[in-house]
Parts: sequence; C-alpha cells; structure tokens
Amino acid sequence: MGGLNVKYPELFNPVIGETYTNRGGGTFRCLWSSDADADFINTKSGWKFQAHGCRLYDDGTIEWDYSTGGYFAEEDKQL
Repeated sequence: MGGLNVKYPELFNPVIGETYTNRGGGTFRCLWSSDADADFINTKSGWKFQAHGCRLYDDGTIEWDYSTGGYFAEEDKQL
C-alpha cells in the first residue's frame, strides 16, 4: 500500500494579519477568525471569502473544508 501518509489535521483558528500558503499554492492573508472559520483575501488576486473548517498541516500549509461569500476586493469600493 503505497501513497502519501499525511495525517488529516485538526481544526485551527488562523491568526488575524498572518499570511498562509494553501496546499494548492496560493497565499492568503487572514482578516478575521473564530471557531475555525476565517475571512481571507488572496494576496495576488484580491479574492475575499470566508473559509469554513480551517486546518493547519505540519508543514505550515493550510486548507479549509469549504468557502462561501467570495468576491473580488474591488467590489468593496462599490458597496
């Protein structure tokens, strides 16, 4: 039985103001967090969203179970 032996991480609360690398390669700055949910902004594209079920791997990368409410930050100026 080959394959990767990666332990599925526990939930965690991202630190507001910290930048994290997603396992898919993007970088995201935390804007708010509570109970393993967090608002992030993609540092390259400006895409903002709420991540639910944030998880931190041993190598420092993160993932989340799903996200909602995504939009480009430029839309903030139009609200």
